[in-house]
Formats: sequence, C-alpha cells, structure tokens
Amino acid sequence: MKTSAKTASVLAALAIFFTASVLRSPLTSLGALSPSIQVDLGLSAGAMGLVTTLPLLVFAASAVAVSALADRFGKKRTLTVGMTLVLAGILLRSFAGDLGLFAGTVLLGAGISTGNVLLPAVVKESFPLRIGTMTALYTTTMSIFAGGFAGVASVLADASLEWRVVLVLIAPLAVVAIALWPLAKRAAGGGERTLADISETERREAGRLLHPRILKNPLTWWMTALFGLQSILFYCLVAWLPAMLAARGISGGAIALCVVLFPIMGMPCSVLLPPLAQRMRSQRALGAVVGACCALGVALFWTASSDGWAVFATAFFGLSLGAPFCLCMFYFSYRTENAADAARLSSTAQTFGYLLAAIGPACLGAMFDATLSWDAPMALLFILGCGLILCGWKTGRGKIRT
Repeated sequence: MKTSAKTASVLAALAIFFTASVLRSPLTSLGALSPSIQVDLGLSAGAMGLVTTLPLLVFAASAVAVSALADRFGKKRTLTVGMTLVLAGILLRSFAGDLGLFAGTVLLGAGISTGNVLLPAVVKESFPLRIGTMTALYTTTMSIFAGGFAGVASVLADASLEWRVVLVLIAPLAVVAIALWPLAKRAAGGGERTLADISETERREAGRLLHPRILKNPLTWWMTALFGLQSILFYCLVAWLPAMLAARGISGGAIALCVVLFPIMGMPCSVLLPPLAQRMRSQRALGAVVGACCALGVALFWTASSDGWAVFATAFFGLSLGAPFCLCMFYFSYRTENAADAARLSSTAQTFGYLLAAIGPACLGAMFDATLSWDAPMALLFILGCGLILCGWKTGRGKIRT
C-alpha cells in the first residue's frame, strides 16, 4: 500500500473512531444526569421524559434524508456537517436554558443520525476487505464511550459538579471528528462521487429519499425488523430498567450498577461478532442463536429477585442485545454491493427502526399504568425477543443487488 493510501486509511479510521465516540455518549450521559437537570430547570417528569425520547424521533425523521444528502454532497462532507450539529447541540443544551435543552437535543439527534447511517457506508467504501474489523472498531467504540460517560457522569454528579460542565466534556471528541473528516477526504483525493459526477439516470436514483429498489427487496424489511426489535428492547430497558428492578425489591446500589453495566456489556459482541460473521458463508445459524440469547436475556431479567441475580441478568441481557446491533451494522455494509446502497439500506432500516424504538418505551409505560404491574410489559418484551430469532435467521443470507 502506498504511503498516501496508508495515510488516507489511517485518517478515515481515526475519523470513524471519534465519530463513533459521540453517537451514544451524549445520550447515556444525559440519562445519568436527568435528576439534576430536572430539578435545576424545574421540568416536569413528562418534559424530562420527552428529552430522552426526542433523539429517537429525530433519528427516525432525519435518517431517511441522510443517504440522499450524502449522494448530493458526499459522505465525508455530510459527516462533517453532522458532527458540527453534534457539537452545537452539546453546547446549546448545556448553556441555553430549558428551551436550549430541547433545541440542542434536536440538533444533537440530527447530527448523530448522520453517523448512524453513514458509518457503514464509509466502512464499505474505505475498507472493503475489512468490513468486519472496522465494524467491530466503531461499534466497540460506541459501547465503551456510552457506558464510560454514563459512569463518569454519575460519579461527577455525586461529586456535585455542575451538570452543564459534565455534559460539555464530550464536546472535544466532536471537535476532533469535525477536523478529521475533511482531512480524510483530502487524503483520499476527494474520492467520492456526488450528483455532479454521475449520469442523469444515476442522479434520479440517488436523489430519492426512499429508494424503490431497496424498498422492494424483502431483505430490507427483515433487516429493518432486526434493527427495530433490537432498538425497542434496548431503549425500553434504558428508560425503565431502574423502575422494573425497584419493583422487584432490588437495592439502589445494585440498580445503579445495572444502569452502568447495561450499555457497555455489548462490547464483547462488538469486538468478536463482525469479524466472525465475515468468515462465515452463511450467518443464519448465528443470527438465530443471537435472537435466542436475547429472548433468554428478557426471561432472566424478568425473573430477577435478588441483587446478584439482577446484576447477572442485566449483564447477560446487555451482552445479548449488543449482538443484533452489531450484526445490523455489519449487514448494512456486507449485504450491499456498493457504498451508496449501504447508506440507503442503513437509512431505510434506521428510519423505521428508530420510529419503533421511540414508540416502545411509551407503550411499556402505558401498559404499566393500565395493569400496575411490569409482568405484561415484560411478556411483550419476551415476545419481541423471540421475534429476533426469526429476523436473525432471515437476515443471515442474501444481497441487495444493484
């Protein structure tokens, strides 16, 4: 590999790393600080709940447009703008009062959406022979920083550090990502085709928000179901894990440990699963086993009745849920034939998947209000976990053809 090509690869890998570091950490750190924020700004519980749900709605609303913007302006340029939105959102929600909290969250969600959608496409384009390894790099980075910043935020909040200062600690990561994407683009020699460089037929195809060829492929919808079910389970636990465990008599210390463990336990899957999947001729058996582990994770969590069992069940459930997410990120690149289709598949699956994820926590809360028990909500989560078995099998083979 020539020196210039090595430089381009290194810069692309670094840009992917720093982008991945801010795709979950601004949200998990906010959750850890929500009691302090609510008291300081005088927000109702409903308003604070909206702050945690709003990013998912923004993901769903913006993901559909990201691939079209990347077609027009290029993936790296779109990611530069996205990381700028992340930085602006971090600053706005910290220093602009209650209105800034909501407006900043919207900007933050739109910026994060560019990374969610386009990183699989950048991996496909920049590292076509190392899709599994590079997918492992950025999904592991997401997990490490998500759990790490949640834990750091909790410790600093306990030390009475101002919540605004804690939230801004993430900002330098976004600044580095903003600086790296133009450098990676320049090192690659521009490298990306945009609408100005392609034929009229390709231009009409690229400009569509929802591409008919992608929508007509059954694999797209199985992929969407896999991503959506995983997202519902993950964000329902993010929203309701403390309440569910408290209802079973778990101690406050054990619950705090579970809150930190849940988002970071997917790291082993992030490291091991994508490279393993790339070595397999078919991932159907792997996908079905992953789904079965998720269903088992729900069952273990449902039956937790002691501190030790709750910690074990939460760790197992977090580990299991990391697997379908990693498979989705890997499949967006691996099941497509070019970077543009990787972005389109990622955009479609995440648009509908995050819409489901945004509805999930509210539905669980409504079920609890109606029954005054977590049994019915947990039964629903178990059924959804079983659905991952079928989705894992169905997405384990096939291609989105051009």
